This record gives sequence, structure tokens and C-alpha cells, in this order.
Amino acid sequence: MKNILLKLALVIVLLLCAAALASCGANTDDPYAPPTGMISATDEKADFCLFVPDEWQIDYSTAAAGAYYSASDPSSVSVLAWDLDYTDTTVDEWWQTNVSEVGVVFDNINVESEENITMSEVYGKKYIYTASLGDFNYKIMQAACIKGSTVYLFTYTSVPENYDTHLEEVAEMLQFFVIK
Repeated sequence: MKNILLKLALVIVLLLCAAALASCGANTDDPYAPPTGMISATDEKADFCLFVPDEWQIDYSTAAAGAYYSASDPSSVSVLAWDLDYTDTTVDEWWQTNVSEVGVVFDNINVESEENITMSEVYGKKYIYTASLGDFNYKIMQAACIKGSTVYLFTYTSVPENYDTHLEEVAEMLQFFVIK
């Protein structure tokens, strides 16, 4: 009897493992399907895919692909892509132009860190900085890469006190970001 119960328990465990493995990950037939627990925040015509956790709210109010966490915590992510005038522009050169343009909107820009990253298998840079807009302070992460003549800019913006709250989710968004 013990032998039969042991075999039955083993079969049940194997079936549960098989079911768990079958439910993991995105639909393998579609390379642009969202990973499990995430939704697409990108128009299908875009040449990239931004996936966000399914509890985030997709933001359809701008031309950028983006989402925000909630009405009470409007931490947000967005991706913009555009063609550069010169195909030999490096990410470092692009950043110098970008930080100048950010300075037109924000005050008190303080770059806290800069690091090399990979976005969809393309070399890029990630910058973390603080800035203010009027009486409001923000902490911002921008990750950028250049593929061909197109720059892809991922931006995470939050108030400083909520910034760390979403870092794990933001890291997943960057991990699953796809350039088609």
C-alpha cells in the first residue's frame, strides 16, 4: 500500500511540475508576446516592445510607449525611439545632447550614476539623476542605446521617496525590452 501511495504521490508531483513548466514564459510561437505577468505597452507598429507588469496602467495619452503605476503613485516608464541625424553618433555623444535638452525642462540636474548596459543585445548606457521642476523633485533613470541610426530611450521617473519601490520591476522591464 505504501508503495502505491508513493508512486501516486510521485505521479502527482511530476504532473504539477509539468503543468508549472508549461505555464512559464510567453507564448513561444510569438517572439513579441509579453512574458508571464506582463502586458505590452507598445503599439504593434513600433519597432520595439516595452513590457510592463500587468498591474501597471498603460498610458495612451502620449506618443511614447508608456505606463504608470497608479493614480496615488504616478511613477512612470516610457520608451521613445527616433532617428538620429548622424549614423556615427555614440551613446556618450547622444547623452551630451540629451542632458542639454533635459536642462531646458528641468532644473538642478544632478547625475548620480552612469553605467554600461545592454538593451535587447545592443550596447547602451544607463544614467540616474535627480532634477526639479518648479517645486517638485524627481529621480529619473534613463537607459539609451543606438541601433543603426535609431536611438531608443527608456525613462523611469518617480518622486525620490518612491523611486526604490519599483526598481525590481523596472529592471525586469529593461531585461525584457525588445528591439525588433
